[in-house]
Amino acid sequence: MIQLLVDMIERIGFLIALAFAFSRSRWMRSYMSYQGDNKYQWRFLFFFTAYAILATYSGVTVTDYSYRSAPWIGEVNSATAIANSRTVGVVIAGLLGGTKSGLIVGLAAGIHRYSLGGFVALPCMIAPILQGILAGLCRNTFKQKFRKANSVRIAFLVGIIAEMLQMALILLLARPWESSFNLVMLIGIPQILTNGVGVALYFVLYITMEREEDRIGAEHASKALQIADMTMPLWRLEFSSAVREIAKVLAQEMRAAGVFFTKDEQNWISEGRRTKYAVDLQIGSSNQQPVGRFRLYFDREQVDAPSRRRMLNSLAELLSQQYAFVESERQAQLLADAEIRSLQAQMNPHFLFNVLNTVKSFIRTKPEEARQMIMHLSKFLRKNMSHSNQRLITIRDEYELVHSYLNLIKSRHGDQLEFEANIDERTFDRLIPPFTIQPLVENAIVHGIHNIGRRGLIRLSIQEDSIDEERLMRVTVEDNGVGLATDKLEEQAEHAGIALRNIEQRLAYHYGKKHPLQIDSKKDVGTTITFWVR
Repeated sequence: MIQLLVDMIERIGFLIALAFAFSRSRWMRSYMSYQGDNKYQWRFLFFFTAYAILATYSGVTVTDYSYRSAPWIGEVNSATAIANSRTVGVVIAGLLGGTKSGLIVGLAAGIHRYSLGGFVALPCMIAPILQGILAGLCRNTFKQKFRKANSVRIAFLVGIIAEMLQMALILLLARPWESSFNLVMLIGIPQILTNGVGVALYFVLYITMEREEDRIGAEHASKALQIADMTMPLWRLEFSSAVREIAKVLAQEMRAAGVFFTKDEQNWISEGRRTKYAVDLQIGSSNQQPVGRFRLYFDREQVDAPSRRRMLNSLAELLSQQYAFVESERQAQLLADAEIRSLQAQMNPHFLFNVLNTVKSFIRTKPEEARQMIMHLSKFLRKNMSHSNQRLITIRDEYELVHSYLNLIKSRHGDQLEFEANIDERTFDRLIPPFTIQPLVENAIVHGIHNIGRRGLIRLSIQEDSIDEERLMRVTVEDNGVGLATDKLEEQAEHAGIALRNIEQRLAYHYGKKHPLQIDSKKDVGTTITFWVR
């Protein structure tokens, strides 16, 4: 019995040494541990099934109440049994992967053992199945993932109980009973002890491997934060300059052969050279619109380790959050500028002077109209101020601002200005950025119909529309003003001032379209400006 115990300890040592060698390869670590990711579960099951079968083949042949030491199991006849450490692989699969994993590995290991034959083939087929279920239930009972130091003692006890279960099944099912009894008396204690020790030793190895992964993960996290700290101020540069400088940082810190930035399926920035090994860092904005991606090229294939995957994902998220934060600051500044420009353009002394002069002239001749103008001016000022703290407002609020503005303008232009609105009632509660429609109407008056020598007409249309099977809201501002020839549209946009560019930038930020404003203009016919809102 002592010699059998020594031989089995040698075989356990061989299996643990083999597992240690595998643990040095990060590629094999995804086979040896199950983190709850279904993508890698099949690797885990494959590894421990192979481990359990190998433990069967590396066992000791027992026959005629004695055993024969051999490096590998050969033929098994009807009077032969195998003293082995198959239980180690099955129990570990159950403790780490749960009941389902333990059952699958135990079933595969049991069927393989049954195929070898011998008078204990049946109990040795059933035992691994029950052992896998037992280990999975123990995992659930202890409510832990067996990754702490105290799990070694628990694993040792589970290994002993699982092997005792196999001995009990041999006594219960194997015949002749006298042979099964003598077999258990010979191999029982050595096999129970060595399998318990084997399970415990594997968990020592596993905990060491997990601690090493934690250390590597901490190093990766530190590297990701270091890179993020270096890239944060770079996002404040103009976009193309920002991604160029960030590409240089990524190339240096990640030791990449090359870094390329792609936007709209086109290469914007190229830093270094391409190789056949690449990793992508997807950059997205706060409204989930893809901004682009950094593609990092390496001279050799990057190890697909969980900690490295987490590091790359975290780095991509950090870069995305940095971009979103800086872009949000930009948009806040744009909105603030839009409000200031709106107030300056619409409530400058000249504008107020004209309105107040009109009120003054109406006080005696048209007192009711003077009162109405004061009401519209008050409402206009109040709407401007209330919108200043909001990123999005309803169509109803924006239209009320437009209506107040037009009432003030029409009081001076009289019948020379006509306004038509065609608004789908379903759109009144839809949200858009503030100061979006009103500046377009103002632009149509100032740059379109002012001094055209005929009656000016402005049409506002807001309708539900369908484009590429997507329900959108179409907003159109049209005038019958001076217009421009098609080849002078860019000059028109420049002449219209900062307002159009500001509106376009804010619409692009919120809805992701590169050029959201569609401008159609014909000389002496008029101008139509259209945009779509999701």
